[in-house]
Amino acid sequence: MITLDLGCSTNKVKGTYGVDIDPANKPNLVFNLDKKPYPVRDHSVDRVYAKHILEHLNDIYGVFREAWRVLKPGGELIVEVPHFSSRVAYSEPEHNRYYSYFMFDKLIAAIPCEVIQREITFHKIFRALGIKTLANKFPDTYERFWVYRFPAENIKLHLRMKK
Repeated sequence: MITLDLGCSTNKVKGTYGVDIDPANKPNLVFNLDKKPYPVRDHSVDRVYAKHILEHLNDIYGVFREAWRVLKPGGELIVEVPHFSSRVAYSEPEHNRYYSYFMFDKLIAAIPCEVIQREITFHKIFRALGIKTLANKFPDTYERFWVYRFPAENIKLHLRMKK
């Protein structure tokens, strides 16, 4: 199984081929993910991780198109970004954008895929209170009315590519 970890940083997912712009992170491939195309063959990868990298990049549609291009039929794209209500979203000056649950709608529509999972994650205190369950069942209500009373941590997205 061939798995890419885009923007792996120093937290590379075990068993993956890491791609990062910073050679100090010791990736398998030093590459700027804002450049296209990625130096990866079409339909050659089983899974792509993009964990806490999209908020640093300029061309998000390009990242999704490149992931679709390099993934085999039925390959999976796993994305994680800080939710806009998370303090982490604003902790680095290199963050170019902030993500809501619905911000992925157009990105998902731009590539043929099946959504396996899309969820808003929370700190353990809010999980214990049931906020995670309610927020994911009613994401529009959560982001309109409750987001600043119960800030989220991340948004996770798991897609299976259709080819």
